[in-house]
Amino acid sequence: MDNYLAHRWPAGSGTGSLPMPPAPKRPRANPWQIGLLIVGILVMIALLMLLGFLAFRIILLTRMPAASQPAPGAADPPAFSQQPGSWTPEDLPWARPDPAIQLALAAEEGEALSAPGIYEKTLPGVVSVTAFRQNGYSTGTGFFVERSGYLLTNYHIIHESTTVEVMLLSDNTVCPARVVGFDEEFDLAVLKIDGHDLPVVPLGDSDALSVGDKVYAIGNPMGDLYGSMTEGIVSALQREGQDVSNGLAMIQTDASLNIGNSGGPLLNDRGQVVGITSAKITGMENNTVIEGLGLATPMTDLLPFINHILATGESWRPSIGISCVVASVDGRTGIEVREITADAAYDAGLRPGDLIVAANGADTPTLAALRRVLYTAGVGGEVTCTVLRNGEELDVALSLIDTLDQTRTP
Repeated sequence: MDNYLAHRWPAGSGTGSLPMPPAPKRPRANPWQIGLLIVGILVMIALLMLLGFLAFRIILLTRMPAASQPAPGAADPPAFSQQPGSWTPEDLPWARPDPAIQLALAAEEGEALSAPGIYEKTLPGVVSVTAFRQNGYSTGTGFFVERSGYLLTNYHIIHESTTVEVMLLSDNTVCPARVVGFDEEFDLAVLKIDGHDLPVVPLGDSDALSVGDKVYAIGNPMGDLYGSMTEGIVSALQREGQDVSNGLAMIQTDASLNIGNSGGPLLNDRGQVVGITSAKITGMENNTVIEGLGLATPMTDLLPFINHILATGESWRPSIGISCVVASVDGRTGIEVREITADAAYDAGLRPGDLIVAANGADTPTLAALRRVLYTAGVGGEVTCTVLRNGEELDVALSLIDTLDQTRTP
């Protein structure tokens, strides 16, 4: 922007002009003075560069990933024997699943809580998760969902690790944790510590959220700012796409999320977990800094996978056995069947070219909408698809299969 003040002349009275005195002669500069001036300028530049470097180092050290700073009371990292690059999930410490443990969403009852009330209610059930690996360790957040010690976090925190520890934020107690199961694509991990009567954070229905609703995140940003709470709103729902989705449509929020918040709860105004914070979009786009784009995986969509992991130690992918794309036919948008990949789907009457416009009565204009119906029904469940074929609607009843080939011995 132009500084117009720089172009204004001093104000004065009258219309005439005063005679200007002759310009004084400037003395010739002494070469020694010029040399000293140049040396002084170079010294000042060097000092400024040194101060800038030191300031940069101070900022860099305060922004180091949490993996470089162990949690208070944490044990020294264990010794590793495996060769670099040889890690497999078998190297994780495993716990056996328990089919008797099945979670449910809590009803949204009562009045909305204040932010301090939500924090006081939730904090005891939130933990710091530290996972040791051969070349360091990572930290994140988790939260208890069952009183005997089952908790949820992000898979990327424990990936390539062999030892996992959980620190209770209530008293800084550090406990060894074992892995019940995980889903890498959905960035979900279920852990278990030995305990009883542990504080639980209730799970809420993410389908009840609306854009503009207040939400809160509690976690451990930078890995050591334990129990930090941030507030925001739901910026968008059902976010899909390669840059924002992990296979499930995501909740977008402007609540501040940072390294170390991964795996923590995103809470509604009742203090119920409506999502697991997992990512944020950062960087620059067209010379503009990207801010306020946090993402959380919706709890309602995750619940079938959590319960399946608790029961079996493995995840699943309920499917009708097709490859498909979003398409529009005669003004109706749905899922077009490109190929039948399971004999059961063909035997049930599904054909390439069919446009699936609804499943179990729910419209399916997007892949996420169809997946939600399939994931809720589960492997072995029945789904009735309404398809558009040659201008006519047909109902096709399908039995769901599991397309996720995951084998593990606990």
